[in-house]
Amino acid sequence: MDETEKELIRDRTDIVELIAGYTTLKPSGNRFKGLCPFHQEKTPSFTVDPERRRYHCFGCQASGDVFTFLEKIENLTFPEAAERLAMRAGITLSRRGTNPEEARRQQSERDRLFAANAAALRFFRQAYRRATLAQEYAAKRGLVQETMEDFGIGYAPDDWSQLAHFLIEREKVHPEDAIRAGLITASRVRDGEFTDRFRGRFLFPIVDVQERVIGFGGRLIVDKADAPKYLNSPETPIFSKSRTLYALNRARKAIQEQDIAVIVEGYMDVVASHQAGIRCVVATLGTSMTADHVSLLRRYTKNVVLSFDADNAGVKAALKAAELITAAGEDMTLKVLSLPPGEDPDSMIRKGDAAGFRKAIDNAMTVPEFQLGMLKRQSRLEDPYGCELFLREAAKIIAPLPNSLTINMLTKRIASTREVLRFLPESQAEAVLRQEVARQVGERGYRPTDFTEPSSNPSRSSERFADRNGKRPFRQPSSRAGWRERPPEPPPVPFVPQVAEEAERTLIRAIMAEEFLPEVRKRFPATKGALLFVNPLTERFLEIVEPALRGEGDPQDRLIRHDDPDLNAYVDAVLFSPVWSDARARLELSQEMIGDAILELRKRRINADADLQAEVLARVAARGGTFTPEDDEILRQITLRKSALRNGRQPAND
Repeated sequence: MDETEKELIRDRTDIVELIAGYTTLKPSGNRFKGLCPFHQEKTPSFTVDPERRRYHCFGCQASGDVFTFLEKIENLTFPEAAERLAMRAGITLSRRGTNPEEARRQQSERDRLFAANAAALRFFRQAYRRATLAQEYAAKRGLVQETMEDFGIGYAPDDWSQLAHFLIEREKVHPEDAIRAGLITASRVRDGEFTDRFRGRFLFPIVDVQERVIGFGGRLIVDKADAPKYLNSPETPIFSKSRTLYALNRARKAIQEQDIAVIVEGYMDVVASHQAGIRCVVATLGTSMTADHVSLLRRYTKNVVLSFDADNAGVKAALKAAELITAAGEDMTLKVLSLPPGEDPDSMIRKGDAAGFRKAIDNAMTVPEFQLGMLKRQSRLEDPYGCELFLREAAKIIAPLPNSLTINMLTKRIASTREVLRFLPESQAEAVLRQEVARQVGERGYRPTDFTEPSSNPSRSSERFADRNGKRPFRQPSSRAGWRERPPEPPPVPFVPQVAEEAERTLIRAIMAEEFLPEVRKRFPATKGALLFVNPLTERFLEIVEPALRGEGDPQDRLIRHDDPDLNAYVDAVLFSPVWSDARARLELSQEMIGDAILELRKRRINADADLQAEVLARVAARGGTFTPEDDEILRQITLRKSALRNGRQPAND
């Protein structure tokens, strides 16, 4: 691919639209800001400039154009990213190969797998239109034709090799690519024959946020004893279950708008929810939530609701998800969806209770609240011994929580439980529970933030838990655990230019601003070495754009052709700095400011040359007046720079 094609792709690709597919961007002056998709952060430090067609993050220092963004976010090589962007822009890249086999070799493996999956989807959709059994199954599950079309749901015939013949003979997909995509397998009986992976199944295409089919999920229409009910595509170079959420491509807009994502367990739960108008719903693919899932969701929302079966496996899944959410940042929240026993989103919606599902989302509980609810249902609260055990186990759930407000709220809620109040007044029950939480924390060796015990009568707080028959099964510990305050997290340090570099940064901003470039051309000395810079990247920048300062081309084009990653990152940092990112700051750039900056750089060179000249003459005097060739060359360079400064165009306020 030549430079002309690269520039054509940049021109036709809206960098804001491309990046908005991975993280939420909001207008900020004439730029856009959002959370960086390359690292975890709480405050947006990621900036996109549509005019320069570049992005920059002040947190991780990532920067670049549409090519570098796609390479990094999708883990692609440059040719793969270029091919993807060219396809998106409707551009056909030039290829050296002329025959089909050569063209196939030049096409990346990922693109060949995408093409194989796209062909398979066409086959499954056609098969569904011919299969009465599949259509009856769709009607039985309450799916309307519009939903089938929107999700691209199809059918895999109960046949051994229909798909294989379609892909290889009709679509000319290479067998190795179809096998690699997980669509077919090599026959164990005959060489050269292939077997379909999906047979007799309702087919759900799995589509990424770029609207490419990366895999399939199949559900048996007629259950078979020797076959799994659900079957997914295997792991491939373009499909990983631990990094994929079903229907995120369709749900992401609703997730952004509503600022919430609901995670369910099955394909039908998602499809039924979307059909009912609840479009912020996605699903994991037979796995529990992973760190990659959390990172993916974080691009669109910080609020996650998890739906799962209310059994031990479900509770473990919720606890694991809670750990991942906590690790992703304190600003993310996880709640648990509690549905009636034996129900899931699909069954509730098919019964006409979509409103009940919506209400369950609104009333979703935090993980500790859900755990305490489960514990209450499983405890024997009708006698004091069961109540004692309930309080002890409740303390184990409350003690690890890092937030003092949550600890206080849950402690009060448990103490006011009707079953507990049968045996102990609320104030005493609260004191007992707090002491047990303190003991649990002391044993574990950590402290929640800012937790303080409520003022209470010490004598009452040391009373024993007793029932009306005088039995005392519960005694509080005599010692009290201390509480320490967690040190506050330091605030993010904003980018502020150093005073010594401000003149050269002003010069860079003026050169890159179309309205001020003529002023710089008029004032700027053309001879190299006439100015002195603190940052060597500024000098490199001026070397590259110097022809543009003489009226030969545009500075932006010169930088693009040079393609220096370090220099581009430096220029991005100067132009995208929060100090200069808003409209008011841009208006402050003026002819006077540009003149002052150039004057400062000239004075810096004059002062440095004066010091250097004095140093050389001192060395010569120490040698009895003898000049070396090195001394002569230094003094000659100083003279040339003085001449350049005298003959160059002077700032107006000199």
